[in-house]
Amino acid sequence: MPDKFAATWVSHSSMSDYLHCPRAYYLKNVYKDPKTNSKIQIMSPALALGQAVHETLEALSVLRVEERFSTPLPERFAKNWEKISGKKGGFFDEQT
Repeated sequence: MPDKFAATWVSHSSMSDYLHCPRAYYLKNVYKDPKTNSKIQIMSPALALGQAVHETLEALSVLRVEERFSTPLPERFAKNWEKISGKKGGFFDEQT
């Protein structure tokens, strides 16, 4: 009996991606950056913003109450935003 785990599994969304644009499917599911050996992930602006907000609030939750606002909240957010904006996804400038 063949090993069912040796088969290639393809999700519905992957098939849909391929049918919509084979190149986009390749970049999203197959291609790995030669420098990092990681797949490329492009974030939508909404996802980038949500991730920055989430990381900012999550970092506050592990601090003691007295320490939570020793660094201003906008400054904490700006540090998290820098990690995911620009070339890594999200917004490129104030307009887009």
